[in-house]
Parts: sequence; structure tokens; C-alpha cells
Amino acid sequence: MYEEIRKRSRFIAYVEPVDTPEQAEAMLARIREQHPGATHVCYAYRAGWPAAVVRMSDDGEPQGTAGRPILDVLERQGVDNTCIAVVRYFGGTLLGAAGLVRAYAAAAAEGLARAGIAEYRLHACLSVRVDYARHGRVERLLEELGARVVSARFTDTVELVVAVPREAAEALEERLADATAGAAAVARAGERYLPAAGDGSKAAGRERSGGQPQL
Repeated sequence: MYEEIRKRSRFIAYVEPVDTPEQAEAMLARIREQHPGATHVCYAYRAGWPAAVVRMSDDGEPQGTAGRPILDVLERQGVDNTCIAVVRYFGGTLLGAAGLVRAYAAAAAEGLARAGIAEYRLHACLSVRVDYARHGRVERLLEELGARVVSARFTDTVELVVAVPREAAEALEERLADATAGAAAVARAGERYLPAAGDGSKAAGRERSGGQPQL
């Protein structure tokens, strides 16, 4: 959260990661509940992949003076799956259209800067089915290659969904075949964006790389 005062008006910026429009709308509902006396709750968000849902709102401010400047902050930074909301408490002095644009843009930019940006990379997902005798060997290989286990199901066999940076997927398939003497059943299971290695993804903004940015 970031707060500043301009000509006695309070501008409070909230920045959070959102994976879906529903998450963004839930965030906005929570902020409205927290600020029942606010004059405006303006926002912009980009959520979803591969087709990002983009929404913005001036919430009663003159058209184009709030939502658009907030969205411009996201687009200039190349950030996706993020919602920025700026709450305004009117202080009695009109800022004018240009002043409002500057105020909302500055609050959004500073809020995003303080929240931080986590880099996301495009990963290939692989479905891997292997018997219990070879499971330990597969786990060690996945750890060695930096692959992530997205889900695991243990029945009469071990069924894993693992993710690896897209450029390393073919090498992982080959190594799995070698490590299990061809006994592992491996199939592609789509692609998804995940935090880059070493990034705990606690930052609010989510910047994508390793593919075409979703701008």
C-alpha cells in the first residue's frame, strides 16, 4: 500500500497479484468495504492467460483521468496478472483533468514500485507416469534439472505433472527416457507461466518473459 496527499486529497494505492478477473473483483470489493467513505475507488487490472482480460474504471472521475493512467502504469512496466486500485478521499480542492492524471499515475507507479515485480517465465508442463521402483530416480532427476512438480497422484503408479522452462522440455523428456530405460510414460500437458527460478513470487506485479509478453 502507498499513500500520498495532493492538495488535501488522499490517494491510497493498493497493488495485488490476481490470476483471474474474479480475484481482481474480489480485491476491489474488499477495498470498497475498507473505505466506505472514499470519494472514488479507481482501478485497472490485467488478469488471465493466454488471453488477458483488461478492465479499468474512473469510478466517477472525469473520463480518462484515473483508470487509463493506472492501466498505462501496468502496460509501461510490461506487467500482467496484477490489479492496481487507487482510493481517493476528496480534500476540497479541484485538481483539474491534468492534475488527476498525474495524481493517479504517480500513486499507481509508486504503489507498484513498492510492491515489487516478480518475473514469470513460460514453462512446458509434462505428464509423467512411472512405477514406484523408478520414482526415486525420477525425483532426483527432476531436482537436478530444476523441474517443478505441479501435482502428484499416487495410485498403482506415480503420476506427476511437472513444469520446466519451455526451452528445456525436450532435454527433460530425453533424460527421463534414459533414466527409466523408456519405462516412464511422458506426454506434453500444455504450458503455463510460473515464477522464474529463485523468485518467491511474493511481489504484487507479475512480469512475464520467455515468450511473447501479454500486453
